[in-house]
Amino acid sequence: MDPLSRKLLKELEEMQERTGRMLRNMSMARLVSLQSGGWQPPADIYESEQEYYVYFDLAGVDPQSFSVMVEGHQLRVHGKRHLPPHRSIACIHQLEIELGPFDRTITLPGTVDIDAVTSSYTNGILTVTLPKKVNRDKINIEISMGEE
Repeated sequence: MDPLSRKLLKELEEMQERTGRMLRNMSMARLVSLQSGGWQPPADIYESEQEYYVYFDLAGVDPQSFSVMVEGHQLRVHGKRHLPPHRSIACIHQLEIELGPFDRTITLPGTVDIDAVTSSYTNGILTVTLPKKVNRDKINIEISMGEE
């Protein structure tokens, strides 16, 4: 492949990545404002053979100011993000960081063992590990002889 074609292909791949990122950021769940006027942190969901992993981007959120709850097939994270106070602001040039109350509910792709759910918060990323609940499709039931 000639150098020009390689360069065009590389630019097209980069454009595809940027477009995908933009579309993910514009997902309907995040565009619809909540009744409380809050925002929704972005989340990623991964699955392994035995667990689901849900990652929330909570950069700058104090771990004491949010909570995590699993109920049925839903995982909910809610809390509040504040920026450090400023002494004096004369002008605002750009506002992109979501502040104030947030609430995000994720519908889980399967049944989980709620007694074994764990979470950790490191470098602004909340990781929730949800072990899958083992569903038995079929079991053999022993038949005992009744009294006559």
